[in-house]
Order: sequence, then C-alpha cells, then structure tokens
Amino acid sequence: MPRRLRSDRESPPTVEVEIDHASQGSNQLDQPVRFITTATPTPAHSPLILRTPSRLPGITSDDLRILRTKQRRLQRSASLTTQATRELGPWALQGLASTLIFAQHEAGTAVCIDARGWMLTCAHCFGETAQEWRAHRRKWLLCYTGLAVQVECRVWDARRDLALAKVVCIEAPEELSSSHPVTSVFAFVTLSTSQSTTAPIICIGQPGADDLESAAPRKTAYDLIEISKGRLCGMIPDIDPQDNSEIGTLKHDAWTYWGHSGAPLLRRVDGSLLGLHSSWDDSTAMRHGVPLAAIKAFLREHLPKDEVNLAEPARSLEKKEPEIIVIDSSD
Repeated sequence: MPRRLRSDRESPPTVEVEIDHASQGSNQLDQPVRFITTATPTPAHSPLILRTPSRLPGITSDDLRILRTKQRRLQRSASLTTQATRELGPWALQGLASTLIFAQHEAGTAVCIDARGWMLTCAHCFGETAQEWRAHRRKWLLCYTGLAVQVECRVWDARRDLALAKVVCIEAPEELSSSHPVTSVFAFVTLSTSQSTTAPIICIGQPGADDLESAAPRKTAYDLIEISKGRLCGMIPDIDPQDNSEIGTLKHDAWTYWGHSGAPLLRRVDGSLLGLHSSWDDSTAMRHGVPLAAIKAFLREHLPKDEVNLAEPARSLEKKEPEIIVIDSSD
C-alpha cells in the first residue's frame, strides 16, 4: 500500500492571506466577526467575550507563545492579504473571512459554516483516535486578521474524517466597548447546492512551518495562510464517499502542504463549499479531500436544526447545549 500523508507540496503557492480587524466596515465581506451591540443580555449560548489583554483559558504557556507569534504575523500582513485576495473576487474575500487556522504548532485549518460560529474541519485535526480527541477537544484558532477564538469539538466522526466545533470564547479587539452586551456574528461559507467533481476551485489553508522535504531540519517560507487555485479531479471509484478514514475520496489538484487539513475547497465562481482538503497520495501526487456528499450528510445529522438557516445569519437562537458525540470507525 502506498504511503499516504495528510498534505504535500506540488507547485509554488499563489497568494498569501490576512487583514486588520479594526479597519473593517460593518458590511464588508472581509470581516471575520462582527460584534453587534444589543439592548438585551447576551444569550447563554453565545461565546464568552474576553476583553484584551487577558490570559487565554485552556492553553499552555508554550502554545500561547506560538499563538501570539502567529497572531502578530497575521496582523502585520493583513492588509496586503486582503488586497491580494480581492483580485480573486468578492467570493474569495468571503471565503478568506470564513477560514481559520489552528494556533498550535501542528497547524490545521477550519472553515465557518454558520453565522453563530459553527466550524467544520477534519476529524484528525482534533486527534487521530477518539482517546486523543477527548483529551484535546478545545483548541484556539486564529482568523486571518489575528483575532483569536476558542472552539470546542462537539462531534468527531473518524469514518467521514469530519469534526464539528463551536466557538465558545473570543478574544475581543481592544476597541470593543464593554459598556453594553455584545453579540458576535461570524462570516461563513454556504454549501454548494450542486455536487461537482470537476469544478475550478480555490483552496484556503495553513501550510505547516516544518519543511518535510528537506533532509536537514529547517522551516518553510510560506505565509500562515495561502490561497491556491486548482480543480476537482473526480472521485476515487468504487469507494463509499462517506468513508474517508484512509484517504479522502474526493480528488483535487490545488496546491497544499502539511497543515492544510481541513482547508475549504471552494467553487471558484461563487465561493460555495465543495469539500475539505484532507490528505494526499504520494504514489500519484494527487490531493484528496472529504466530498460534499459526506459533508452534507454529516451536517444533516449533527448541526443543530435551529442554527442551520444560513440565509438568516442574524436570527436569534433558543437552544440547549448540544451533547458531545464521538463516531469512531473502529466500532
């Protein structure tokens, strides 16, 4: 059986990605999170908003140093990233604002699929086993502006290689007033209404910092977020599209690297979600991902129904806290 890695480099990266949160207007497509002042108390299910500077919960000192280093890099290059992404069109800006990177050294990428802060990524980004996932269900992510959010993985599906996480904490920008209750509304991508296995795509993800192609230890020169162009290249034949436990059943040729796992594969003409990058096959150099069919089935089963209306992102919610669900392919 050929050796299969999560990601690999194939061609030079095309675009860097980042932006300054403070400079965004309330209606811009490139705004990862909008903070809306409300007259009523913030609902109990809303993320905890930390007023900076503050000590972030659930993170070690070493990981916090890595987060701050990544955060500063994102903040410095944010405006240039916005300019570069804008050349790809407004849907690319929406995709950029909806994509988050894992703050830890091991990299990883996620995409927001609901305005209330539901994030979709690959299951292996939270752990290769159910035991590993249970021990690390909360992680910190960074928007391309440098804004930090903590998410909690609520559903972990090893067979589909999908995980659903909810934002539970936000490190608010300094200029955010603390005198009134605030509701956070997240930028998100919508699922494609039609399945395609040949569409032109863009992939937005985080390349890992370690050069896996070098014989000696060294770092890569990639930006923290890269955007690459490519095309879907069909499906692996005679394999259940719901089974992505060994390798993603969707094939694509957009550039990726180790760390891109969970990166959204967006239809280039409208920015809708067609899949998530998950893996590659070194016998063919083909990139692989989790297909739209698996994503739709997963979200139908697990995304709370009262939060699934993507056409009305500001709609109020009244729901109980969802239970933690683990789906292990070894069962």
